[in-house]
Amino acid sequence: MTQIKKEASRLLIYGAAGYTGRLITQEAVKRGLQFEIAGRDEKELAELAKELNVGYHVFSVDDQKGWQSSLSGKTSLLNVAGPFSATAEQAMNACIENKVHYIDISAEIDIYRLAESKDQAAKEAGIMIISGAGLFVSYDPLAVHAASLVDNPVRLRAAFKYSGGFTPGSIASSANIVNAGLLVRKDGNLIKLTQAESASFDFGNGPEDCMLTPLGGTVLSYKSTGIKNIEEYFQMALPKDLPSSEALKIADAELHKAQYEEKSSIVVEVLDADGSIAISKIEMQAGYAPTVFSAVEVAVRTLDGFIKTGFQSPGSVYGEKLLNALPNVLITDIVNNVSSILDTAHLI
Repeated sequence: MTQIKKEASRLLIYGAAGYTGRLITQEAVKRGLQFEIAGRDEKELAELAKELNVGYHVFSVDDQKGWQSSLSGKTSLLNVAGPFSATAEQAMNACIENKVHYIDISAEIDIYRLAESKDQAAKEAGIMIISGAGLFVSYDPLAVHAASLVDNPVRLRAAFKYSGGFTPGSIASSANIVNAGLLVRKDGNLIKLTQAESASFDFGNGPEDCMLTPLGGTVLSYKSTGIKNIEEYFQMALPKDLPSSEALKIADAELHKAQYEEKSSIVVEVLDADGSIAISKIEMQAGYAPTVFSAVEVAVRTLDGFIKTGFQSPGSVYGEKLLNALPNVLITDIVNNVSSILDTAHLI
């Protein structure tokens, strides 16, 4: 990892007027960041910019001049405008062209593969591209952590149990996740299965069934751990209603307390070549709070110059210690446990 010192580091947040974007801007203010906001809706942006006392830019993702003007003098871009299938490539290309680090909070595996394809161009531009700086700021370092508990990791399974509501952008992104198909990594290669059985994971209250879902660890955690066989699963607790539009304006206080009765959880199981198994679990706040904290934490690190050029995952650049920076995250480890990882070996 390289630390590059820059004077007056600045951040541009694109998509700031959306639900998650507003929460992220509130956290950015709390962290004392210098930033400007951008997006397509001039009325919403102008009101938010006045509220935050920051500059703003109005342009579509296809407007190259808009990108050039708004990225001038910036160190990093935080793209929070989903669905990312409609915004990520244009934003990544703009960052490469203008030599600005790129961060997004996408949960779409195809966007992670897109980021991976930009690796060489990003290296030549001297910038870092991190896609998935929401969920994967906890998920990916947890995978790195679990892999470190065994000597020769050969297989990884992860399961994410989500509790909370969904924004319109997340709902649109979820269609792209489903359309990606049943992807697993086998012997280092991404393959698409025609069918897959559910698998059981213990999030703390006994085994629970989860469905094979391409969350993105097959790309990002492969980058961070090098483990050649990866499966990932998902379970959703019943969603809650999102706050009212009025409550979205100033939601900072809500980020620092549990918004839902249930916690979100991640379980990572790593199989060693000798047959031993390490299981690591985390519990975290439900809803969008983890994404907000995570995205701003990664932005802070890029602004401070802690980067690796090219395509990176949160775990590949910041390692398992990134978990220590996240609030309200509880980690539990079990080593040499007989795990359900062996029950679905036929998948990979």
